[in-house]
Amino acid sequence: MTSDPLYQAVLRYAWRLLGDRELAQDVAQEVYLRRQTQKAIQNERAWAYRTARNLVIDYFRKRDRLGTVEELPDSLPDESTCFRPVDQAQQKEQTEMLHEKLNKLSPRHREAIRLKFQEGLTYTEIAQIMNETVATIGWLLHEAILKLRTELRASGIGHRE
Repeated sequence: MTSDPLYQAVLRYAWRLLGDRELAQDVAQEVYLRRQTQKAIQNERAWAYRTARNLVIDYFRKRDRLGTVEELPDSLPDESTCFRPVDQAQQKEQTEMLHEKLNKLSPRHREAIRLKFQEGLTYTEIAQIMNETVATIGWLLHEAILKLRTELRASGIGHRE
């Protein structure tokens, strides 16, 4: 199970959404178990991500009903490789600025961006996960990228000299 690439992908996705590895493992295991009982799944990867997403939403709903409020991290712990200190500081600053700009996007825009660029899913898979049309996903990604590009250029990142 743990060497299964789909299990690993769902684990990473759930970890990004939850910010807690143990909870993410619980979600990934639940998805894996549900996958074993399904008869026919047309697109297994999209089904797994959507199931994970729904389990995470259920977790937050249940947590909110119980009155437990926590701040979620925006990403996994830094996995960067070693750089020279100046390069590493500059990259960290740019990454923080990117996360700041991403957090200004609407939740739908952020989710589409993360599914596309962090998880590497297709528009069709993202549409299935988010319960949207492929055209809507294309538009959400277009808007999000345009907003990010504008914000980052105004901040001096991505400016071509």
